[in-house]
Amino acid sequence: MSATRKIFLPVKIMGMIFMLIYLLFLSSQAQAEHAPEPEVVKVNVFSAFSTTQERELLHSLRQTLLEQFNMKADEQLIFWQRQDNWELHLEKNEPDLIIVIGSQSFNKLQQVELNTPVLALMLSKSTFESLRASPQDNVYAITHSQPTERFVQLAKSLNVYQAQVGSFISPQTKHNIQTFETLASFYNLAYSPVRDEPKLNGRDALRQLSLCCSVIILESDDVFRPGKVRKSIMVNAYRERIIVIAHAESVLKEGAMLTLFTQPYDIGAQAANLYHALVEGSLTQPYQYPDQFAIGINRKIARLLGYYDLTVGGLMQKVETLDFIQSVLGNGKSTTP
Repeated sequence: MSATRKIFLPVKIMGMIFMLIYLLFLSSQAQAEHAPEPEVVKVNVFSAFSTTQERELLHSLRQTLLEQFNMKADEQLIFWQRQDNWELHLEKNEPDLIIVIGSQSFNKLQQVELNTPVLALMLSKSTFESLRASPQDNVYAITHSQPTERFVQLAKSLNVYQAQVGSFISPQTKHNIQTFETLASFYNLAYSPVRDEPKLNGRDALRQLSLCCSVIILESDDVFRPGKVRKSIMVNAYRERIIVIAHAESVLKEGAMLTLFTQPYDIGAQAANLYHALVEGSLTQPYQYPDQFAIGINRKIARLLGYYDLTVGGLMQKVETLDFIQSVLGNGKSTTP
């Protein structure tokens, strides 16, 4: 090969690469010019005040609507704690959808008669279950609380020897006992409820802890609200070497070993999918539990209880596997192999 050819061959290759990049650019530009304009969806967001969680949720909603369904959300924020005449703004701009965030805001919204579809997000488990029991026309909802079966699946994933599972039960949540019993039977686990009478400030629950179980589940704030009583329960559970699986990351700091919760980003994406299905007329489940879940680990408590090698990824994979098995075998109507 001559010296001249050695010099010009790389130049020729670079020229071909630049030409290819230019053609790809022209092609993408042409596609962008012919792409349909996004459909504008007017969304009024009703909440008490702006929070980091709310902003993360709305960002995910906007992103999913645009990228997956070519819909552009045009949002108007309405904060009932700051606007005395918030009722006047709910439908003034003729929105396509009203999103209400949180149970307190949802209860506030019940004071007003609306013609616009309402999508309630981040509802507490008690509010969500009440809505499911008494459905409302033109109202749709996604709770941030995880379904009971995922808590039991996470307990099963720990592979505790001769595991006995318990759950905190209040007079308002006693209907959950049958659900826990069915799921525990499905996963070959013994189950024992720890009943709490609110007037006793957790004293009766503390007496039952030592005899109840090796793993106990706190699936919502409906039994113990954040505060001294719940912290005392967490401390005493640790003293009895009981693993606590709770429902929020904040409970990790109080002494829970594991938490099962939902990221606001995932709720936003699920909300976009629900709205699209509503518009398309294909919505089959107006009230939904989260599709996705996240797991938090209190490493200090885990090590003290002898769990040195727990990983979030490993636990999530086990829960997903058990969830698949349960769906195949009949949603808790038989037993695991």
